[in-house]
Amino acid sequence: MLSIGNAFLAAIGPYEKWGAMRRLGGGRESLLTNKWFVLMGASIIFILTILLLAIRRLRIEREKEASERKFNEYANRHGLNKEERKILTGITKRAFVKHKEAVFTMVAAFNRGAAKLMQESFASGQSLIERKKLNAMVNSVKEKLGFERRIYSFGLRRGRRKGLSSRQIPVGKKISIALSGSEGQSRIDAVVTKSDELELVVNPEVPVKSVPGKLWNVQYRFGAATWEFNVLTIACDNEGLVLNHSDNIRFINRRKFLRVAVEKPALIARFPMTKSDFEGGWMGPEFVEGTVTELSGPGLRIKVDIDISNGDRVLVVFELEEGKLVEDIGEVRGYHDSSGERSIGVELIGLNDAGVDELVRATNNIAIGYAVEDSMEEKESVSVGKQLNG
Repeated sequence: MLSIGNAFLAAIGPYEKWGAMRRLGGGRESLLTNKWFVLMGASIIFILTILLLAIRRLRIEREKEASERKFNEYANRHGLNKEERKILTGITKRAFVKHKEAVFTMVAAFNRGAAKLMQESFASGQSLIERKKLNAMVNSVKEKLGFERRIYSFGLRRGRRKGLSSRQIPVGKKISIALSGSEGQSRIDAVVTKSDELELVVNPEVPVKSVPGKLWNVQYRFGAATWEFNVLTIACDNEGLVLNHSDNIRFINRRKFLRVAVEKPALIARFPMTKSDFEGGWMGPEFVEGTVTELSGPGLRIKVDIDISNGDRVLVVFELEEGKLVEDIGEVRGYHDSSGERSIGVELIGLNDAGVDELVRATNNIAIGYAVEDSMEEKESVSVGKQLNG
């Protein structure tokens, strides 16, 4: 009987089997196989998707409107005129910020967008007058937004990278330039012939050709470090290579110095040097006695009892050699407390090239002196040993 049933099942086709299964289920059709139910479900999903997209689009539009209102509000607050707002809008588009008004508080985004805007505009065939006008307008907007870095003595405010600008490079100083992105290409020495609030003009040692908008990498050796920054070509003519200024200064190729132990009395005062006692007027710096225990070019290790933190600045006075007094601003690079004594690491930041060279010379002389003393002691010990053995 079983074999007859199997033979019957093998003989019928798939449609007959489907019909038999439906008859076993009482002829009821599943919802999942009902075409009207499937169509209704698909329609609901489609409508919900359209609604979600519409809501998302509406939310984006409202965010744009709110961002535009804030942008105009901040522009009014900073006193931007119509032309300056147009320039700032162009900067914002090229800065790739999520919200338009964010450019008022993000100096890095502003600098990125401004460089892109000027590069595109300069390369588009603007006249020299138009390029100089755009450069001036961008600087005007930057100043009104509070991004124009105020220049301080020694080129610094608080922190190594703040307050620095290519405007601080004096006329007559040597720099080196190279086309940005040209790895391995030899650099060209140049001399700064003009530097004002808007432009940096340099005279390369060899003739160069540079179209407006071309990006140059500039390096300038200052004290113990080398400044590096990128600037755009405004013009290249008989006057020289006319570049815009940069406030984005990086430090590279820091020089290495010998490290020698010393013991030199020093006076240290917190910076700023003056304060008011609200009664007797302004007071002078309050110096604390200390000892320079290590010398490494512009780097000092000082043993002193003073309340200080990393990044603070101090005034340091000590005698480097007889008759040669060092008076400079130092920035605290670290401190260490041991056995009730505090030792701070300080880098002198106001030195020019001549000052750094003098410290290096003195450090080398001390190191040579120590080496000579060690050699003499070694010779004496050998001589004494020979006498004892003899």
